[in-house]
Amino acid sequence: MKLHGFAMSPNTRRAMFALEEAGIAYEHVPVDLMSGEHKGEGYRALNPTARVPTLVDGDFTLWESNAILEYVAALAPGKRLGGENPRERAEIARFMFMGAAHLSPNVARIFAHTIRLPEDQRNPKVVEEARVEVDRCLVALDMRLRSHEWLVGDRITSCDISIMPVLVNAGMLRIDLSGFAGVAAWLERLAARPSWKKIAG
Repeated sequence: MKLHGFAMSPNTRRAMFALEEAGIAYEHVPVDLMSGEHKGEGYRALNPTARVPTLVDGDFTLWESNAILEYVAALAPGKRLGGENPRERAEIARFMFMGAAHLSPNVARIFAHTIRLPEDQRNPKVVEEARVEVDRCLVALDMRLRSHEWLVGDRITSCDISIMPVLVNAGMLRIDLSGFAGVAAWLERLAARPSWKKIAG
């Protein structure tokens, strides 16, 4: 099994985190986003969207990081990363969809307009609006995490793995977690896991 991706990408880290938690052996194949390798013909043959990561398992190629998490959970049922009943599966999907549709895009906007783009291309209004949307997601996460160790059930699941890499650099992006004690403690628990330490260096 090979995971093609950029090691600093939250999406690539999400997939690596899942593979490590599942105990599945894989090879990380670096894709250099800085040089535009992901836009080349070789990589686009694997992933026509030219995004990272892409998982190759024999003759099966899968892109979109949350889809990779679903696949990994199915390959390692004993790790209980996926839901074990319809309600758990629905709850996991809810948090993963919220992350994909609302949290991740708005964190990406904050990153783009505070760090990645040249100063003359940054738009403070975009950052302001994105922070409002991020806070809406944090409220929902914190409501759960103030009274539970994990987002769903009694263990780490795919939705914890999916969302954590998006928020791990909250401080760098000046995303204030001081009012979200449950989220802050949950991030600390996840960052302490051997699987995360291995990929985060």
